[in-house]
Amino acid sequence: MITFKKDIIALALTGALIGGVNFIARAQVVPNQSTTQTQSKITTAELTKFAGAFIEVQEENKVAQQEMMGIIKNEGLEIDRFNEIQKSKMDPKTTVDASKEELEQHAAVVTEIKSMQPKLESKMVAIIKDHGLTMETYKAVAVALQNDKALQQKFQEIMMKSQTQG
Repeated sequence: MITFKKDIIALALTGALIGGVNFIARAQVVPNQSTTQTQSKITTAELTKFAGAFIEVQEENKVAQQEMMGIIKNEGLEIDRFNEIQKSKMDPKTTVDASKEELEQHAAVVTEIKSMQPKLESKMVAIIKDHGLTMETYKAVAVALQNDKALQQKFQEIMMKSQTQG
């Protein structure tokens, strides 16, 4: 069974690797009254389009994660070590004992990953548009899915159906 929250976590991890505000972070807006009202108005057609886009976005995300891991390794860092340093950079409460060389390697990785960001974002936007959705609708569906158990169930059914047909 597909678990939506696990997929969102994987997408968020890519966002953490990139470091800072990015496409994924912008897609996860804080729900307010208008998004709460929107979630009950999401049609099956919109949810089906979202599911198709979501699958492709996930696939693109996996490719990007592999590229990012390659960049990290090419700079001479282990993935776990990069993540430790990245966490300390993102959270002032977290400290890490890193050598000057490790900090330079980390900085080089971050620079290279950030340079990938515009291309990745445009691919994601194109995928979403190719599925007949606007960014606003995609974001609204994502937020609604995080907050509505019935909608999550419907989404999972659509995903299961698409996997058995594909």
